[in-house]
Amino acid sequence: MKLTAIAAGIAAAVLISSSVFAACPNSPKDGTYSTYGGTMIGGRASEAWCSGAGPGQPGNTESAASWNGAELGTQWRVWGMAIDAAGAVETARFFDANGNGWIDYSTNYTGGQYWLDGNHIWGNGAADFTGTVTYFNVGARVTYAGWQTVGVTSNIFMTGVFDGCPGCSIEYAISNAMLAWRTGYPTTMPAGYPAFECGAAMGELFEVCCVLAKIHCVPIATESSTWGAIKGFYR
Repeated sequence: MKLTAIAAGIAAAVLISSSVFAACPNSPKDGTYSTYGGTMIGGRASEAWCSGAGPGQPGNTESAASWNGAELGTQWRVWGMAIDAAGAVETARFFDANGNGWIDYSTNYTGGQYWLDGNHIWGNGAADFTGTVTYFNVGARVTYAGWQTVGVTSNIFMTGVFDGCPGCSIEYAISNAMLAWRTGYPTTMPAGYPAFECGAAMGELFEVCCVLAKIHCVPIATESSTWGAIKGFYR
């Protein structure tokens, strides 16, 4: 009788464990994906000057999407990240007497969502993936010539968790971006970039290259919880 109870407990524990794994039937595939490896494409990004006060201000929002040379967002998108209350924080600078030099900034963002194409190499074609951004930071170097901005190069670091997939996350996504256009440049705003969020009429546009992202899923069933389920059947 006791053996029967133990067997029933094991069967129940297997069912419990299986139900945990079945909570995410369309989990993304573990792997490191990159433009270097040919498994991700680069993209384009925009920063909306939501307050109209210029770059790096609290509340400015960031939006980025893949760019295949003709269309935005066919492979990946990330949007809705807002600069936190600290704004862009200066971390270092250098200038000569003629105003040639640079300033480094670190900017943290809050909020944000992302989307990945379920038909790409990280999926199985069953459905697309969505998720929540858990950390987003931009380290930027603004280059000056004669005290005027002539370029901005950024390093972007992001983490996130997948919707409906406990234990599945983007452990890191790293990319580089270069300023392509800013309100006030003597040229018309180019097409083919993510629209400014928050209804802003001003902002910056960037080319995003050299993307690297690691996706990893950790099973949420544990030995202790399974053993607890077994013990419950023959106490």
